Amino acid sequence: MEDFFLDIVYKNKQVRFRVMNPEAPLSTLMTNLRHAIGEDGKLIFDFPSIDGTGAPLDYFFGREDPDVHEIRVLRPRIGRTEQTLMDYGVESGDKVFLMPDPFPG
Repeated sequence: MEDFFLDIVYKNKQVRFRVMNPEAPLSTLMTNLRHAIGEDGKLIFDFPSIDGTGAPLDYFFGREDPDVHEIRVLRPRIGRTEQTLMDYGVESGDKVFLMPDPFPG
């Protein structure tokens, strides 16, 4: 299999991230990204666990809809079915965004 890369954007920082298995569930990819360490030995992205109001945060991948120029959330699960990058038509080299999502706690 060819190398698969995503350009991931979060808080005005863009990183080219190599995805080992683009067919893995989005939830697995997010977990891997949360623990990914850069060449400097530090986490690539800082994922706060709560927002400014104290609400717990979850994170999703998002992708720009070219027709309306809005970021659409790539839900990790639809019903009981885990979703993958392939389910959303994401290809190597595409830009995706990390989107914090507060949830009631």
